[in-house]
Amino acid sequence: MLFSIIIFIATLLLLVLIHEFGHFIVAKKFGIKVLEFGFGIPPRVWGKKIGETLYSVNWLPFGGFVKLLGEDEDVSDKNSKDKKRNFQFKPVGQRIAVVVAGVVMNLILAWLLFYIVIIGQNFKIIYPSEPGVYIAEVEQGFPARQAGIRENEKLLAVNGQAISDIEQARNLIKAKGSVPVTLSLADVDGKNKREITVTPQKQDSGDVLIGVIFSPIPLREYRSIPEKLFSGITYSADLTRLTFAGFGKLGSDLVSGNFGQVSKSVAGPVGMATITNDILSSGWTAILPYIWFVGVISLTLSIFNVLPIPALDGGRLLFLVVEAATRKKVREDIERIVHQVGFIILLALILLITFSDIRKLFP
Repeated sequence: MLFSIIIFIATLLLLVLIHEFGHFIVAKKFGIKVLEFGFGIPPRVWGKKIGETLYSVNWLPFGGFVKLLGEDEDVSDKNSKDKKRNFQFKPVGQRIAVVVAGVVMNLILAWLLFYIVIIGQNFKIIYPSEPGVYIAEVEQGFPARQAGIRENEKLLAVNGQAISDIEQARNLIKAKGSVPVTLSLADVDGKNKREITVTPQKQDSGDVLIGVIFSPIPLREYRSIPEKLFSGITYSADLTRLTFAGFGKLGSDLVSGNFGQVSKSVAGPVGMATITNDILSSGWTAILPYIWFVGVISLTLSIFNVLPIPALDGGRLLFLVVEAATRKKVREDIERIVHQVGFIILLALILLITFSDIRKLFP
């Protein structure tokens, strides 16, 4: 467990550094003075000033920040000698570029990690879909292939009885012996439904099989050259679609008061550290699954950070978009208060999720 915690902390550090490096490098490119590059949320544990920038490590390891000259400050108070290097005095397009740079870096990292996993698994990868019973493989010389059953289809029902897990599917198929059974199938998203009748084949061992291997999750295979070239990007798009569907379900659960389900659906640093331990417990074979997991975290960070939530990049971006559209800045004191309130709410949510994750460890 200790090894897994160390790996997770190193992973979190990497993701934060890459995100904040995006802000840092674009700010430097536009000549904006970077006052501090911090990992974690203050109070500060350690800091060292190199050049004009303070590099710091802070007590709460829930993110990081880059503090820019003039950010969240009233520009009227700035000295004229600092004007050219002040974030607030830069054109709105440059300020937007600085704000979105962190999101872009996390997105690019996710693409690269997914490419590594996809290539490492011969252009196959877990398809982002709801858990169910899927056809992982259709074996040669068995009735399923002859009946036209295809890989990665979702099994919905056997003889009209809805399927909830793999064991149930196997038992229902075997129950009738060599009598034909009707399978209700759909694509991985539960669409394009169809029914196929297949007759199980009795084996010398006495087993009754149709010749399929089931999986609780589907795999996507990239076959053509264009699919392979853009696989990391299109896979990220598939995951993004699933993420927003998850946000919708999360909102529905909150409105309906189903807080138990909400608790199961979200995880903070403690929950992700537990998942890291579960993945790494299988040894060296866990390398690609863990790279996939880090890619998912990086993509999720990019999605979450671009949402118009105060104190996050998306909240700052919203104010800049309003400024670009109206050609008038929102008052600095109003924006600062909004971000401060948003920060307090986010910190409270992080602590609440962390408490929930700890409770899950002691059922």
